Amino acid sequence: MKTYQAAPALLAAGSALIIALIIPLPAWAHAFGVRYDLPLPLWLYLTGAGAAVALSFAVMAVFLKDRGADPEDFHFDLLALPLVRWLGGPVVLNFVRLLSLSIFAILLMAGFIGHPDPFKNIAPTFVWVIWWVGMAFVSTFAGNLWDLINPWKIIFTWLVKRPSAPPRQRLYPAWLGRWPAVLVFLIFAWMELISEQAEQPRTLATLIIIYSVITWAGMWIYGRDTWLRHGEIFTVTFGFLARFSFSAGAGGKWHIRLPAVGLLCRQPLHFSGVCFVLLLLTSVTFDGILETPLWAGILTWIAESQVLRPALLYLQDAGADLIAVIKTVALIIFPVIFVAVFFLGSKAIAWAGGGTVGTRDVAGYFVLSLVPIAIAYHLSHYLSYLLIAGQNIIPMLSDPFGRGWDLFGTTGYAVDIGIVNAKMIWYVAVTAIVVGHILAVYIGHVMAFRVFESRALALRSQFPMLILMVGYTMISLWILSQPIIS
Repeated sequence: MKTYQAAPALLAAGSALIIALIIPLPAWAHAFGVRYDLPLPLWLYLTGAGAAVALSFAVMAVFLKDRGADPEDFHFDLLALPLVRWLGGPVVLNFVRLLSLSIFAILLMAGFIGHPDPFKNIAPTFVWVIWWVGMAFVSTFAGNLWDLINPWKIIFTWLVKRPSAPPRQRLYPAWLGRWPAVLVFLIFAWMELISEQAEQPRTLATLIIIYSVITWAGMWIYGRDTWLRHGEIFTVTFGFLARFSFSAGAGGKWHIRLPAVGLLCRQPLHFSGVCFVLLLLTSVTFDGILETPLWAGILTWIAESQVLRPALLYLQDAGADLIAVIKTVALIIFPVIFVAVFFLGSKAIAWAGGGTVGTRDVAGYFVLSLVPIAIAYHLSHYLSYLLIAGQNIIPMLSDPFGRGWDLFGTTGYAVDIGIVNAKMIWYVAVTAIVVGHILAVYIGHVMAFRVFESRALALRSQFPMLILMVGYTMISLWILSQPIIS
């Protein structure tokens, strides 16, 4: 560690700062107690995964055609089956909605009147583990369940007779796009990844009330469906993830379709939608980076920087949490870097495609090809978290408020951390990342055939995308490997 010539007080403060920055904090949610030794060197996994993605590009370039039926044409309406039609009837659907509202009410009650310890109160575990992580998996693999059980949508619909036409209809500004969702999602990511207050039951319940007021106000002013599409971050998030799913419900039908075809679009996403997808990808990547030697190196560099030292000492004297401040700055910088890199790639794609389609339109057309990558990273990074931390919900179901109850006889349940191990998670990560990037390459190819004038231009346009995909495949695996093998 570097030594500075300074007054004793400054040296002591600086030393304390460096120690505070570089000492690793517990990360039981994603880490494992035993180091896993890979059967092959890590670089072989990284290059092999990159080569697999590159090979998939070559295979698609040869065999994927730009003619014939669209992938979206292959579907089947499940509601045509008698049993499924009964499950999709109003009685069952209203029961599910009532169950959703009941859970919503219990979580609020637990937050305000339950035990203040987040490990004895059901609200933090249910919100951050079961709902946030679990609903992402459900949306990805089963369909957009959130559209059915969204409590804010249900309450507004039942209280307002004409939810699509509020009493004082206002036209939603086109320029605003999904920027409200982008802003709120950035705040939400900060609370999830950085703020420790969001784990406190009362604080969490208060935030839910504040978000409820904002959401209902948006629905009242602009219309229910309009605000849900543009400003309700969970509708936007789970909606994008559900485009990957093999099922989709709309217009009184429930279709089974090919996976990922819902990510194909006819019109480019608004710039705000592009930024939202990139922010979604960035947030989970950022969480992984916090567990790598790269992040430790960044913290060490910041701690030893003569340029940053005055500002850091000022913040320390003001009582600021330096780690939280640095993470907050990084959480803002990382999405900016992702957006810049993606738009540079989009500019290269537009140029390789003949220059007939603008860079912003190219970004809007191709950004949804990144959703399978976000899903793969989410699965790889949070599967252990869901399977281990999610077990805490079992005893909490018997005592949701932390009052010493045992309603269902499960309060004695002990979390089994052996349900997953580092080896299992590593191979899940390798498989998910490679498959996710191959699907991203597929979506990119199909979109290229739709966007560009000829097959030759479409294929040529995908070489910049291939470089991005191969590079991100290798980077993603490296990030995911660090808490497993070290």
